[in-house]
Amino acid sequence: MKLFKKPAFWTLCVVLVVVGVGLVLWQTGKLPFAVPGGAVAVADTTAAGEDLAAVENEKSDEDKEPEVMPIPVELAEVDGRGIAAYYRAASVIEADRLVDLVCRTQGRVHTVAVEEGAWVEADQVLAEMENEREKIMLRKSELTLADKKRVLDRSKRMLEEELISRQEYDDMESAWMLAEAERDLARIALEDTRVRAPFAGRVTDRKVVQGQQVLASAPAFTLGDFQPLRVRVHLPEIVARKVSAGQRVLVVPEAVAQPMEAEVERVSPVVDPATSTVRLTLLLDDAEGPARVGGFVKVRITTDNHHDALAIPKLALVEEGALRSVFVAEADTVRKVEIETGLYDETHVEILEGLNQGDFVVTMGQGGLRTGTKIKALNAEAVGYAEPVSEEEADPAADVETVTALVERD
Repeated sequence: MKLFKKPAFWTLCVVLVVVGVGLVLWQTGKLPFAVPGGAVAVADTTAAGEDLAAVENEKSDEDKEPEVMPIPVELAEVDGRGIAAYYRAASVIEADRLVDLVCRTQGRVHTVAVEEGAWVEADQVLAEMENEREKIMLRKSELTLADKKRVLDRSKRMLEEELISRQEYDDMESAWMLAEAERDLARIALEDTRVRAPFAGRVTDRKVVQGQQVLASAPAFTLGDFQPLRVRVHLPEIVARKVSAGQRVLVVPEAVAQPMEAEVERVSPVVDPATSTVRLTLLLDDAEGPARVGGFVKVRITTDNHHDALAIPKLALVEEGALRSVFVAEADTVRKVEIETGLYDETHVEILEGLNQGDFVVTMGQGGLRTGTKIKALNAEAVGYAEPVSEEEADPAADVETVTALVERD
């Protein structure tokens, strides 16, 4: 009991407890100055090695260049072909003759014989005014003329028998001639009440109705002669000089998908000073075709023609302001080349400088291209473009040598 009361005893106990706890913490590696050992040290070493390997792998991946995916494009070969230059103009179809027929006298319309769209013959009556007075005046003049004729015949026999003088006979003859002139005037007055077709054609417009009161010179019908049809266009003088009479021209009516052919009938010998243009008159071949008078048409006139010109599709052009360029395929990349162009047609353009026959240009997919961009030709086989092959494809024995080397090394 005395031992427990001594201070030295309790001090020794505290020291022993502290030392024991310290040994436990030191063995478990929880002390800041502890040195790990045994299984714990092995585990920590292994983990540290794995972390180091992962860092090295990440550095290796960063050193590698990123894989570039080729851009899919379509190509076309630069080749020779015939190419023509065109000038386009717009106009309307015109009839050979299109006239307004008017009433030549004042009165009320008695009959209307035709309607719009009707074909009529030359001198056919289209409408007639009320003309009873004119008919009576013509009948009266005819009776007067017949009476004067009988008197003249009788006077002629009497002159032969010397029963009358020559003066009396001449007076009778003058009276007969005057009656004949009055008869002719009555015929004209009656004819003025009728509207006749001056030529064969089609009525395009009827402007009067039965019972209508009209004035002299009032329009009654519009008559057109559609054989042949014509188109008149106006061209700049520099273009008109390249066109000659007899040249074939393509005419496309707006409302009809079927194009028509025409011939340059005549070229005006003068330049319109107001517009600085020259008028061309075109004669349509098919007057019975679907085109209608007054219809809008587009005209394409060939102004120049180059045979066996070096040409590319117009889709290949890359236009940047006044500069024109194309992308030329070289192996698996492209190169941007500036070009000088010549004639154009519907689909192709002539190349004057910048390309050679046999080159391949990009026609689709130019949007993301730059010089040196890798490409993949989608239509390489169709256009005959030889795509580059990899080293393995070029030398099939390379794979065998690689496998043999791996086996020997193992």
